Amino acid sequence: MIQMVTEQDKKVFQEEFAGLLPSKIFDSHVHIILKESYSPEWGTEKISYLEKTQWQFTVEQFFSIYKEMLPGIEMSLAGFGGPSMKVDRSHASSFGVNNKNVFGLRLLSAYDSVEEAASDIEKYHLAGVKPYANMALKRENGEGELLDFFTKEQLEYLNKNQLIATIHIPRKMRLEDPCNRTQMKYLCETYPDIKFIFAHIGRAYYKRCAVNYVDEFVQYPNAYWDTAMINHEGVLQYTFDHFPNDRILFGTDAPISFLHGKSVEINNQYVYMSPENFNLGTSLYDDTGKITYVPFLYEQIRSILSLGLSRKTLEDFFYNNAYTLYSRTVERMK
Repeated sequence: MIQMVTEQDKKVFQEEFAGLLPSKIFDSHVHIILKESYSPEWGTEKISYLEKTQWQFTVEQFFSIYKEMLPGIEMSLAGFGGPSMKVDRSHASSFGVNNKNVFGLRLLSAYDSVEEAASDIEKYHLAGVKPYANMALKRENGEGELLDFFTKEQLEYLNKNQLIATIHIPRKMRLEDPCNRTQMKYLCETYPDIKFIFAHIGRAYYKRCAVNYVDEFVQYPNAYWDTAMINHEGVLQYTFDHFPNDRILFGTDAPISFLHGKSVEINNQYVYMSPENFNLGTSLYDDTGKITYVPFLYEQIRSILSLGLSRKTLEDFFYNNAYTLYSRTVERMK
């Protein structure tokens, strides 16, 4: 495995984070990639961050890398596979969930029968599901909608068992898309016992997106945000100021967050600036060497610590909120 942590990273941790972070952190957004679950060509058709982790990312790698990234901190995780139809979704769930410090979600396609999904959730003691746009029902116009992620039967099963669904919302406008917001609200209202975690604060990577729409979801007690890959101080500040803090979860998108770089707002858009030439969607490869970078994870932590949150709020955000949600969910499944 290629080295993840540089000497500069270690210096930044000691100077900026040591003593300020809680002793326990729960990363609620982790991609656990079991190589043998995927077809041989998966990921190799493009320049992928998985090159750095030997085309996989295991629970063991998670703990090993975090031990270097955040030394002295006790880590827990909620994991799920990578977004692909070229995957054995049952096998991808077999990554060693113990529901103590390793929790799990099942990859979900709308083409899966509810019996298949339920069998894996119960077999591997999972807390819920993680659907994706590229695993949803296909539309002729190519513009998928959030409701295409699930079947009615799947949603009824999740609601009956009070499970979790972590969702990366679709469509180019993300949270600014009225179709997305309408369907997010429909899901929360129609299935009140599903805990919907909308990843990346509904993909609100730039401030206008958060300021205009985060408030709309305060009224839904089953709506949560995770902060994966969000390092925009304005977005985070607005969310903490205007949304119940006990429904905001720390998440990173590991192992992507272990790459060096920073998300930057430009004219109500965002871009990932990085000196590492990997495909991250809206990314710009900076090969000039004029700027040094720390991991995306560090930029997330920097932004959170800059908000001046109380010690209790930090402890809840970094650990208690997610641990409470996941542990209560799996306890009900026993």
